[in-house]
Amino acid sequence: MEISEFEKKRAANLIWNGAQDYSISAGFRVYDESGKADIYWNSIVGAIHRNYDWQKLMLFYETFQETVNQSLYESLFWIALENAVYEREKKRRPVFPYLRREYARRRLGEIYVVYDEGLNSNRAGAILKGHLRRSLGQDCGLPDEVDRKLLEDIELGPELATDQAVAAIEKVLRKYIGYRRPGEKEQKTGKTQIRLHPLIFLKNKRRRRGGQPMGPVRALAMGYGEHADEYGSEVLDQSHLSVAFAAYSAQTDEGLKEYITSFFGKSIYTDKTVLKMQKDYCQGNHTDVKLHFTRGEYTTDMLEKGYAGKMKKTAIEQEKKNTAAYEAKIGVYTLAVEKLTERIRNTLLMHMDDSVVKSPVGKLDARRVWRGTMLNDDRVFCKVLPGDTGNITVDLLLDSSTSQIRRQETVSAQGYMIAQALTNVGIPVRVYSFCSLNGYTIVNLFRDYGEVTQNRQIFRYFTTGANRDGLAVRLAAGWMKENHADHRILIILSDCKPNDVVKVRTGSGSYKNYAAETGVQDTAAEVHAARMQGITVMCVFTGEDGSVANAHQMYGNSFVRIRSLDKFADAVGTMLQNEIRRL
Repeated sequence: MEISEFEKKRAANLIWNGAQDYSISAGFRVYDESGKADIYWNSIVGAIHRNYDWQKLMLFYETFQETVNQSLYESLFWIALENAVYEREKKRRPVFPYLRREYARRRLGEIYVVYDEGLNSNRAGAILKGHLRRSLGQDCGLPDEVDRKLLEDIELGPELATDQAVAAIEKVLRKYIGYRRPGEKEQKTGKTQIRLHPLIFLKNKRRRRGGQPMGPVRALAMGYGEHADEYGSEVLDQSHLSVAFAAYSAQTDEGLKEYITSFFGKSIYTDKTVLKMQKDYCQGNHTDVKLHFTRGEYTTDMLEKGYAGKMKKTAIEQEKKNTAAYEAKIGVYTLAVEKLTERIRNTLLMHMDDSVVKSPVGKLDARRVWRGTMLNDDRVFCKVLPGDTGNITVDLLLDSSTSQIRRQETVSAQGYMIAQALTNVGIPVRVYSFCSLNGYTIVNLFRDYGEVTQNRQIFRYFTTGANRDGLAVRLAAGWMKENHADHRILIILSDCKPNDVVKVRTGSGSYKNYAAETGVQDTAAEVHAARMQGITVMCVFTGEDGSVANAHQMYGNSFVRIRSLDKFADAVGTMLQNEIRRL
C-alpha cells in the first residue's frame, strides 16, 4: 500500500492531539484500506501514549515478531488497549463515543469474514467484528463459545496500569492462543505449566524479521499499521494542528462549534446567518459540512483557554515569519509588485473602453449649442471618462490546508503581491483563506474590497487541517454574487490536492472519500458552475509536479505555475491580461 506524506503527517497530528504531547515520536500509525489516516485509531493511539508507558507496551509488542500468530496477537493487543483507553477517556473527551460509533458502523460494513478458527487473519477480523458489535450495544455474533469468552477477556477495563494491562493481555493470549515469549520453553509436569513472565527489557533494540527492520505497513484487523519512527515529531513539529479533537472538544454541535471558534477566532456572522448559509451551500457533495467565517479575532476569555491561547500564539508567530520572509527580500518583491502593477494598468488602458458623456464643462460640442439657447440645457460640452476599473472586482482565495505548511511564507507573499498590485490600479480586492477541520470548512477573511490599507493582513495566513476545494469555490462564488460589479474575477492560490474527512454521500446510500479523483471532479464542477454565473475563475498553482494534472482538470488552461520569483509578475500578469481581454 502506498501512503502519501500528507497522510503520514496527518496520522502523526492525530496522535499528537490524542496524546496532548507534541514531543512524542508518533512511531505507530494506522491507515484505512485506501491509505488514509484513520481518525479514530490514531486518536486512540495518542490516548494510549497519554495513559500508559509506551516503551513498556512496545517491548511486549515486539515479542509477537516472527511468530506464527503474529497478526492475531497484534490485533488482539490493540483491541485490548483500545477498549481500556476508550473507557478512560470517553467522559473527558465526549467526541470519543461519536468517533467510535462512526468507525464501528463503517467497519462493520467492510469486514467480510468467513469464520474459521484455523485462519488467524480471519479470526482476528471476526473478533474485531464482535468487539465493534458490542460497542454498538449488539450481541457479538461470534459462533464459537471459546472466542466469545476470549473477546470478553480481551476487552480490558480502565482500571489497569501499564504492567497490569500487559499481564492481562499476556494471560489471554496464553490461555486462548498458546502464546509464549521468545526463548521460553513449555514445561510439563503432568500438564502445561503457565507462568506469567516479567517484561524483558530489550533496550535500544528492535527485533528484526529476516534481517530487516520491523515491516513498515502490515495488515491488522482494524486497518493497516505502520511503524514509522523516521516520521516522528523530531522531523515535523506541527503542534498547532488539530484534525480530530482537543482536550475540551465535544460530540455535541455546541461543543464542537465552541472548539472551532476558540481555534480560529470569533465568527463574523450571527448563528442565524451561518445556519442559512449552511442550508444554501452545504448540499450535494457537501452535505454534513458546517461553516465558520472569521477574521481571526479572539476575546480575552477565549485566549485564557489553553488551546485557544496556544493557537493564537502560533498564528502570531507564523505572521511574524511571513512578514520577516517578505522583508528579507523586500527589494525583489517590490520590483515584482511594480511590474505586475504596470502590466495590469496597461491592460486596463488598452481594453477598458473610455466613455464620452454630456457635461456642463469640457470640450464644446457645436452640434449641441442650440440646446443651451433653446432648451436652457447647459450640457453642451463633451467630457471623456476613462474606463472605470471599479466595474471589476477580484477575490483572492488562499488554500491554507496542512499540505501547504512548507509554503506558508511563499503563499502569503504571493497573495500580498497580487493584492497590492490590484490595489495600486484601483481594482477592489478581497482576500481570504480556507481550510477544513472537524467537519467544518473555515473561511478566514484578511481584507475586504474597501480596505485598501489592509493588505499586510494577508501575512496572518497560516495552515492547518484539510481542504474541501469544491465547497470553497462554491462559497466564494456565492459571496461574490453579493457585489454589483460588472466583471468578477476569482483567483485561487492552491496546490490542487482536495482532501477532507467528511465523506461524500452517494445515491446508493454509501459514502466515498472526499479526496483524489472525487475531490478533483467536485472542484472542477464548482469551477464550471461559477463560470456559468459569469465569474472568471483562475488558479495560481502552488503544488508539486504530481498535482499538475489535477490543476488542468480543475481549471482547464486558466492556471499558472510560479517556478521562480523573477517570473512571478510575468506569469500572473499574462494570466490577468488574458482574462481581462475576455471581459
